[in-house]
Amino acid sequence: MPSEEQGGTDVKGKRLALSLIIVFVAAYAAFGVWIAHDTKRILVKAMSGDSDYTDYMNEAAYDAIHPVRRGMTKADYSYDPSAHDISFVFPLHFFGVSRAFVTQQYTDEHFGFREPVRLTLQLKSGRWYATGASIQS
Repeated sequence: MPSEEQGGTDVKGKRLALSLIIVFVAAYAAFGVWIAHDTKRILVKAMSGDSDYTDYMNEAAYDAIHPVRRGMTKADYSYDPSAHDISFVFPLHFFGVSRAFVTQQYTDEHFGFREPVRLTLQLKSGRWYATGASIQS
């Protein structure tokens, strides 16, 4: 028959394990929120055509997202934030790297599309930076 001391140790061990699992899940979820926020900023920056995109993504990711660079519309395209909708971001991450899956939609009076986007992200200087983008048409 186990002594009271051993039984107390088992309960403490289970509580510790449960606490560690809860802390891990909370940290993973918090990182996911952070990634989702930065993913939306990256998509807006790429769609808007701002010249300072290099703080958010490399040129390959920019070229894969920006409609003019992809040849989807004419060079006279101007970004309208009210016409751009970004759905729920689903991030899968491990330490400083992540994949983010999201659907973006852009619809104005002359031009529109809805597409799933997969971004490859790295943590760089305290923010998530897109190193690649893949869009399924």
